[in-house]
Amino acid sequence: MFSYSSRIIVLAAMFGLYLFACSESPQTPPPPPRPVEKIEKYGTGAISRRYQEIGGKKQGLMTDYFADGRTKAERYFTDDKQSGRTVLYHPGGQIREVQYYENGLKEGGDTLFYEDGRVEFVVNYHLEKKNGYLRKWSPTGDLVFEARYVMDSLVEVKGKAIKTTQ
Repeated sequence: MFSYSSRIIVLAAMFGLYLFACSESPQTPPPPPRPVEKIEKYGTGAISRRYQEIGGKKQGLMTDYFADGRTKAERYFTDDKQSGRTVLYHPGGQIREVQYYENGLKEGGDTLFYEDGRVEFVVNYHLEKKNGYLRKWSPTGDLVFEARYVMDSLVEVKGKAIKTTQ
């Protein structure tokens, strides 16, 4: 029927076809998504917000504007979650508030300022929960309120411990 060498050749050919059929042709990976600038506007046509999305997620700096075009807020995003330092401004351009975020949650100090630059309010956050002292000052600089929180639980007001019921 078939000689030994013919069988070897047929088997080798079949094995080669098998390997060829099972191998994947090298494919180049798809290019990374490109940044897309997003612009939101007031009814007047003035820009109210500008930011970038990559792959449908907010990335980098987001800037909000007052209707007259001055900067209202600057926020940073990583994969659609607020991250890093956020600054909000009074209409006159002075800093109104500074906040910090990690992974979309408030993390660290949050400070509000009066228009003259004096501190109005300070609170600290950990994982979006008040954690540490919360202090409020009057426009003249007098401390008017102080409280301490532990993971959103009020534990002290004006230096006096809060009694908890169990």
